[in-house]
Amino acid sequence: MRSTARTDEFLRALDEGMLAYFREMTDEMVTRFGIPRADAVARINRAYARR
Repeated sequence: MRSTARTDEFLRALDEGMLAYFREMTDEMVTRFGIPRADAVARINRAYARR
């Protein structure tokens, strides 16, 4: 079983691999689209929210 943890930035509990993926995705959004980091994190949280 993978260990998951919550972070201050992402709303879902993530294992190490997914946390790295979400952070990389955040960095890409900031670099490619020029949006603030907080906006990128908010967009990811919305896209991956549990329904």
